[in-house]
Amino acid sequence: MGIRKRKAVLMRAVSELKADDYSGVPELNGMYQRLVNSRKQFAEIFEMNVKAVMQISSLDLTMQHETEKIVDIANNVTRATETIFGVSDSGLDFNGNSQHEELANKIIQVSEKAEEVYNKIETSQSDLTNIKELSDETIIGSRQMQKDMDNLLEVIDRMNEVIAGIDTISLQTNLLALNAAIEAARAGEAGKGFAVVANEIRELAVETQKMTASMSEFVEEIKGASQQSASSANGTISNLEAMTEKIGNVWGLNDENKKHVLQVSDSISTIAALSEEISSSMTEMENQLRESADFMTTVSQELKIATEPVVDIEKTLDSTVKQMGVMTKDAFFRLENSEFAKQVSNAVTAHQTWLKNLEKMVRSRSIIPLQLDSSKCGFGHFYYAITPQIPEILSIWDGLAAKHQRFHKFGGEVIDAINQQDFARAEQIYWEAEVYSRELISDLQRIIQILEE
Repeated sequence: MGIRKRKAVLMRAVSELKADDYSGVPELNGMYQRLVNSRKQFAEIFEMNVKAVMQISSLDLTMQHETEKIVDIANNVTRATETIFGVSDSGLDFNGNSQHEELANKIIQVSEKAEEVYNKIETSQSDLTNIKELSDETIIGSRQMQKDMDNLLEVIDRMNEVIAGIDTISLQTNLLALNAAIEAARAGEAGKGFAVVANEIRELAVETQKMTASMSEFVEEIKGASQQSASSANGTISNLEAMTEKIGNVWGLNDENKKHVLQVSDSISTIAALSEEISSSMTEMENQLRESADFMTTVSQELKIATEPVVDIEKTLDSTVKQMGVMTKDAFFRLENSEFAKQVSNAVTAHQTWLKNLEKMVRSRSIIPLQLDSSKCGFGHFYYAITPQIPEILSIWDGLAAKHQRFHKFGGEVIDAINQQDFARAEQIYWEAEVYSRELISDLQRIIQILEE
């Protein structure tokens, strides 16, 4: 073969980036080596871009999820604050706080009333003490009066005895005067003077009997009155003793009530003090909750703004990956089968991980970041950027789009079921996704097998 013709063959080989013996043409050999190295670098850059766009998509998903969580927390805090303290930024009072302040004021009023009751009980206790002391003094006086009445009755009895003695003497004197008058009459003229004396003595005796009779009646009246007074004194003493005993009982109960009211008053005063502290703390807590809710709302808004460049970066990287995918159609940038197989193998691993995250979400019954957009997962960016040139793979490749989209829809259905707290349905959807994934992963593994063959 001539040199000119050989160069033409080598030029065509270089244009198709085919291996050949370029040793005879150093210029073409150098060009070929640079192109081979460039293609390897292109493949590495392509792989790094796919990883970068996948990570950016994951970061964007995570930031959106966390932003939504912060928004939900802020909304929950706001709702809780409004439920507890009432709606702010309106004409309405903070119902919860005003109610607690009203309760605190009522507790303070009750505390003041309790103290007032305690003071009244203490005053009543003092009055009862004075009455009790006066009653005791009255009983002592009544008993002394009863003793004096008993002594008076003894004196009256002795007076009766004396009056009875005088009456007896008067009677005997009267009899003696009568006998003297009779003897004087017998004596005649000699006894007239003695008769006058005897008559005077008899009249004096009669008069004495009248006086003793009248005095006896008077003494009997005094004795009756004294006995009645003594009886009244006995009744008074009994009543005073009974009244004193009841006053003592009332005094004891009043003293117990005073102690209890004092304890209640102290307790209410403590409660009132605590209520004021709680009211102050609730006001501070309300301010902190509202500030926290506003802060989280602001943070969520700032996060949304902060994620906008991430979205732009994702779009730029995705566009770059797609442009590089178009470049792979050129022989100079075509991916080796091993490189293509590596990307598909990564897709199998990514889908298995996605399925595990779906299972974790079902088991924990809580939402975690999960990519629902099939075009933004690791395989999605690769899938929509490149078209394989091998016919056996292309037939499988074209059918992956619908299967891949359906696979990711299972995630949205599980999230809806969890949000509705229909956990049985969420688990059923997961098992459907697990079964469905077998066909998708089988197709990907078939592509790997064809590439290896």
